[in-house]
Amino acid sequence: MRGVKILEGPNVAVCDWPDPSPEGDEVVVRIEAAGLCGTDLHCLYEKDWACPSIPGHEGAGTVVAVDKPRRLKEGDRVFMMAFSTCETCGPCKAGYFVYCRDANTSMHGFSRDGFQAEYVRIKENQCLLLREHVTFEHGAVLQDPIGTPFHAIKRMGVEAGHVVGVFGLGPMGLGAVMIAAQKGCRVIGVEPIAFRRDLAMTLGAADVVDPAAGDIAEQIRELTGGEGLDRVLECCGRAEVLSAALDLAKPFGHVAIIGECDEATIQPSGHFNRKEVTLSGSTVFPMGEYDEITQLFADGLPTDRFITHRFPIERAEEAYETFAAGQTGKVLFTPTVT
Repeated sequence: MRGVKILEGPNVAVCDWPDPSPEGDEVVVRIEAAGLCGTDLHCLYEKDWACPSIPGHEGAGTVVAVDKPRRLKEGDRVFMMAFSTCETCGPCKAGYFVYCRDANTSMHGFSRDGFQAEYVRIKENQCLLLREHVTFEHGAVLQDPIGTPFHAIKRMGVEAGHVVGVFGLGPMGLGAVMIAAQKGCRVIGVEPIAFRRDLAMTLGAADVVDPAAGDIAEQIRELTGGEGLDRVLECCGRAEVLSAALDLAKPFGHVAIIGECDEATIQPSGHFNRKEVTLSGSTVFPMGEYDEITQLFADGLPTDRFITHRFPIERAEEAYETFAAGQTGKVLFTPTVT
């Protein structure tokens, strides 16, 4: 089969890989749609994010082979969770596969072959049937750019009428914009790239802020009459942006960290003691939220505008270059385009 390989350089190539065969509780899925994620760019450009296998951890497809299945059969349409599950530890029993004690040692797109290929071998318990109204493209964006902000927004108690700030309008941030807008919130996006600011407006943002146009805090306070933000999703992984998010949160507000950030400076007294702001994180979603997330698509989440570029696997290098340039929404690999 054909699949993507990340090479030193940095460079992206499409190579021949062994055709997968299922063993035991595994199935083979023909990939119908797979996402390009910011994490894939980390793997391409940063040595600390080496990816020895086929990249890609967002995908959906059709089961084409089984060995000893418990519930899936050939022809089933499935969403694939990249993280493995032992089904026995506390997090797995609660549906939080991402926190499985074995997840970091068995994740597709890193230690196991990912979804940017024609086929993938995957454990049956990592596959969920797609509802009739959910397309393969929906399935390819379900885990990260939709599921992660959905989980954050649900945990934050976002309600209609809230003023919600989304800092960083890459795919995660754009997903947050769509979900918060669908809930009836006034969404204010912050993003330096004009293309993504404009795209956010078409996806439901009421206002967008350009950091190059002046101090972020001053611009948002002007837009909110000095009130600040009820809820904030930090989706760009920059320490100074997290600090600004905490500054702008109203008393009793909530800030969720979605962007990857290893270090940041916070003010425990100013941000928490004196404002009672809550700070949380979000990575993917628990399985108990799957039906709620798929309902977003039935309710009209505008993924047709969110997904801006589609490429066949053979044009992987072009796909990575296009995504890295930042002039995109969500980028997918699909076999139906040329």
